[in-house]
Amino acid sequence: MLRGRMIRPVATLVLCLAPCVIAQEPEGQPDKPAVSRLADIPIPTDQRGVEVLELTVLDAMRIGRTYNLDLRADALVPLESAESVRVEEALFEPEFFGKVSTGRSTSPQRNVFQPSIKRETVSGELGFRQRVVTGGSFEFTFSPSRLRQDTSTVGFPTRQFTSSFVATVTQPLLRGGWSDYALRNVDTAQAELAAARYRFERQVQQKLIDIVRAYWELAFARQDYRVVFQAGELAREQLRITVERIRLRDLPARDRISDEAEVARRREELIRAENTIAQREDELRRLLFDGQDGEMWRRSLRPTSPFEGEFLAVESDWRELATRARARRADLRALRADVRSAEIARDSAERDLLPQLDLVGSYGANGVRENFPDAFGDTTDLDYPEWSLELQLSVPVGNTAARSARDRAMLTLERTRRRLFAAELDVDNELRSAMRELRTLSESVRAARESVRLAESVLDTARETLRVGRGTLFEVQQRNQDLLDARQRLLRNQLDHHIARANLEFARGEFLLTPDEGN
Repeated sequence: MLRGRMIRPVATLVLCLAPCVIAQEPEGQPDKPAVSRLADIPIPTDQRGVEVLELTVLDAMRIGRTYNLDLRADALVPLESAESVRVEEALFEPEFFGKVSTGRSTSPQRNVFQPSIKRETVSGELGFRQRVVTGGSFEFTFSPSRLRQDTSTVGFPTRQFTSSFVATVTQPLLRGGWSDYALRNVDTAQAELAAARYRFERQVQQKLIDIVRAYWELAFARQDYRVVFQAGELAREQLRITVERIRLRDLPARDRISDEAEVARRREELIRAENTIAQREDELRRLLFDGQDGEMWRRSLRPTSPFEGEFLAVESDWRELATRARARRADLRALRADVRSAEIARDSAERDLLPQLDLVGSYGANGVRENFPDAFGDTTDLDYPEWSLELQLSVPVGNTAARSARDRAMLTLERTRRRLFAAELDVDNELRSAMRELRTLSESVRAARESVRLAESVLDTARETLRVGRGTLFEVQQRNQDLLDARQRLLRNQLDHHIARANLEFARGEFLLTPDEGN
């Protein structure tokens, strides 16, 4: 559960600058060091009097999924693709049109059959047209008009009204015909929308695994600080023992210099470890927050998911995991959508090689009278109907452009398919590598734990040998360094196992479907 609270600064503890407080040793064991347990060692970034935000790994993933600015920007890409689908679908929406015109003309008399005429016309047109999914189009037009004319010959009408309507249907039979061709742009836009959504899903998973890695890197840095701090405690305790033995004249005064140098070196390591914690916190903050509240850089982050665990390997058959991953991986599904787009383009290009053969049919009626109501009545009563049916043929010579476009579409399709095949092989490789890495790290964690146990035993032996006068300070310091190295190797193996486990889920395409908060 996500929770935040203020942590009181511990004013009496000055890390990295002063020796720690050592508990009083029981009688009879004057040389036995009293060191803090790792879990009890405070982290300096928690002691600064700022808000401490406690996070599990699942909390971090949820916050990052909601507020990460990169994801919020990438989320707009599928929305843009969705608008492209709407644009292509809008091509099948009906369109209303109309116009009004007026004009005047004068022609001279040429002969008795062609008198001089002065005409004034007012006409209009109203209709709608629509593309249909078969690749054709439908258009209906209603055209009224009024004519006034003066002639030099008696008998010509001085006024007449015209009313007509025409319904026209055009249907391509070869090139450009039928729904698979007419809907190609819509199908392509939908395939691109699907690809955009899948790619965004994969981007979400990629950002989440970045968050998981940053989370465990921060947890590792905090644990490493404690290990370095404990090594410093051992060095300071050894210095205290050396000083006491010098006071008792059991050791020469020059032996103090070596222990003081060891304490100084441990302080340097502790300063670097503290800086690493701050750096890892900044990296995790950038992935989690958008900075809108102004508190982004003021919060101290405290991972609460357990760093320790069983660290087991995955014993499943990689072939079964690969089969599921190929079906579930968002990046593979995006590539399949790209293949679908390329197939649509290839099919359309092949249809463009065909001749243009269109079937055009029209039906209409008109009326011409001296008043508009009578003309309109003739039209609506279909007193003077007319219809036509024709085939229009167009055959390109050479057709080089269409052939080139077809060949290019086929090459694009083949390239897209090869990219898909290569990506599927990459999935197999990622799964095999992730499972092998988990098995290796599981063994490494067990071996590192044993190394820590042995290093602790060897250090105790070296200290006891020095106490009885048969060892050297250099050997104790070397054994202390060996213990520090063993503990840091254990922490690094545990960190790598956490990340490898997340990498396996990422490779399977199931990341965040069943998130693992602990191991």
